[in-house]
Amino acid sequence: MPQRSEGPSETPSNLHGALAPLNTPDYRRLLASNALWWQFMWMEIIVAGWLVLELTNSAWQVSLIGFYRMAPLLLVGFVSGPLTDRFGRRKIIIVSQIVNLVVSLLIALIILTDRLAVWHLAVAALVMGTTWAVDWTARRSLLPDLVGRARTMDAMLLEGISQNITRVAGPFSSGALYATLGPLGCFLILTGIALASLLILFRLSRQPVLERTPTDAPYWTRTVEGLRYIRRNPTILGVTLITVAMNFLVFPYQALLPVFARDILNQGPVGFGVLASANGVGAFAGLWLVSRLRRHVGVSWLYAGGSFLMAAAVAAFSTSTGFYLSLGLLTLSGIGHAAFGLLQSTIVLLSARDDMRSRAMGGIVLAIGTGPPGRLSTGAVAERFGAPLAVFGTCAIASLFVVAVTLVMSGFRNASAAREANA
Repeated sequence: MPQRSEGPSETPSNLHGALAPLNTPDYRRLLASNALWWQFMWMEIIVAGWLVLELTNSAWQVSLIGFYRMAPLLLVGFVSGPLTDRFGRRKIIIVSQIVNLVVSLLIALIILTDRLAVWHLAVAALVMGTTWAVDWTARRSLLPDLVGRARTMDAMLLEGISQNITRVAGPFSSGALYATLGPLGCFLILTGIALASLLILFRLSRQPVLERTPTDAPYWTRTVEGLRYIRRNPTILGVTLITVAMNFLVFPYQALLPVFARDILNQGPVGFGVLASANGVGAFAGLWLVSRLRRHVGVSWLYAGGSFLMAAAVAAFSTSTGFYLSLGLLTLSGIGHAAFGLLQSTIVLLSARDDMRSRAMGGIVLAIGTGPPGRLSTGAVAERFGAPLAVFGTCAIASLFVVAVTLVMSGFRNASAAREANA
């Protein structure tokens, strides 16, 4: 059996409390790389979405790019955990980052030669969606190895802060950069960001940590074991079900945000960037609330409450025709998004056994993979009945589903992630 990882003790504890994970050099490196990784992702989503809208003038085509980006998650989600166990978390992260670098550079070269077509962006979205599925699993699974279980929540809070900085800076800067430098300049900048993140990853040390789960079982067997483990763990199962609802019903609004910005709120790329960054602004308040409430309110309640708040706020946003009201509602949605995003990973990492951690996170990737059909269905409804009706209907259903899961599943509602982690 693999030994439990309690985190390295090579560095003096100069920082305390929520900042304690920063005492670990490898965590600082991973945090810096993750910040650039998130910046790359948010910028690429905004730039590709607006570029497709300009090329096609179609809400359906914009939704399709979002579908292509997330479609691999349904397939890769089945094997991302076993792949991470087989090859090691550091290696998976580095190889994925190399792929992102190459893809962004190729798109920049195609734009430079004036041969860009929508299918180029579709292929790029497919490739980067595939790397994201395994990369996200590996980055999340590596955290307890670096800082120990006791500091995992603090490490995720710091990660959440850096992620939300990029959630604001990524959309806002990409909108402004698109307006001034055009798509070529944006993809060249994306290439530089990917390179910087890769160089930081190369500095990760080779200290022995629990990177693999030794087993000779086939990938399919390990995948099935992981899914059965999730089904038997009420805490992780509840998180997985709500993750499905949020990704299938709520997050598709992001792919339609260019349509709301241009056709309903009469905004250009800069206004679009401001709208897209509002969620990240609200997330800072959400992280602060979670850090204050986590010792007084159960993590499952915080996770479900944040999910409900985001779904309800996005539903209200879909009915707005004023720019500033829309901005405020998207900011409110960010408060809920912060609780959803932070506690989604934290609950699973703390509830899963060490030998099942990667596979449990792979199950979450699989749940995230329900986003592609959600984007297709929402995009199809938006094409037929308009984006506002499509987004309002799906988000209203998601709100009710989150309430149902929380009330019906007592094992999820009353579970303690910390207790199950030490069981």
